[in-house]
Amino acid sequence: MGRMDKDKRIEERNRRAIDDYISGKVGIKGDHPEEIMVAIDTFFHVGKMLMDNPELTTVPPEYVENLLKALAKYPRYNELTLDLIRIINRGGE
Repeated sequence: MGRMDKDKRIEERNRRAIDDYISGKVGIKGDHPEEIMVAIDTFFHVGKMLMDNPELTTVPPEYVENLLKALAKYPRYNELTLDLIRIINRGGE
């Protein structure tokens, strides 16, 4: 299997996840602070915006910054915050 096949499968999986979230088919599980819920919800909607507008190639930095700032306030999200920072630092590869 080539890299393009793998990339296409990942893209399709991400598209399904975002569509399922936006449609309400799936949601965020667990008890989370409202600030976290809003930041994650906003991030999913930005993902949908990117899918619907292929001319947009990156998430506007303020959305990423707001998500990271919200997560950083709560120690229980440290691992997720660090994972996101690692993804950002390597360019989303």
